[in-house]
Amino acid sequence: MIKALKAHDFGKVYEALGLNLATLGCVMADLGPIDIEIQTTCRSHFSKNEERFWIKGYVADTNPHVTLLYGLIQKANNYKWHIDQVLEGWKLDEVEIEDFGYFDSPYADEQYYCVVAHIKVTPELLDGHQRLSFLPHINTFPVYTPHITIAYIEKDEKELTDLLDDLNERYKGKKLKVTNIKLGK
Repeated sequence: MIKALKAHDFGKVYEALGLNLATLGCVMADLGPIDIEIQTTCRSHFSKNEERFWIKGYVADTNPHVTLLYGLIQKANNYKWHIDQVLEGWKLDEVEIEDFGYFDSPYADEQYYCVVAHIKVTPELLDGHQRLSFLPHINTFPVYTPHITIAYIEKDEKELTDLLDDLNERYKGKKLKVTNIKLGK
């Protein structure tokens, strides 16, 4: 199996280019309130690095969203007119949770699991991502994997397995309403 590469694997390249991967612009589909609860005893992870302000334990209730595109070279607000143009005529009413999984931390100095709800890839979702891909950006993850971040937890395989089993049993297939498109950073 080929290792999936990501932009974080080449941090020195982006540093030399004067780009901080943690501060790139993004476009998100905001979701209405979601009631996904963690019922296991997972230990939350909170980043001590101020640049990683989003890594703060259970986050599903604070700003649930599906990222349509991350990696804009400038803040998304600087591209508002362009974003409006490429998304003209495009619509996304809801998303569906396909299953739950996780990503490992991309930071060597900070190890944790990022628990996510993988979102079913629909033609509408893929169309929105592709339209936004015409704007200047860094493809931080070559494969688009739409997801909702649920929580950042300390590394413990048993806790992770128990949590994923519980979430998949209770929420797999749940549909969530998209409330608006938001420009991040």
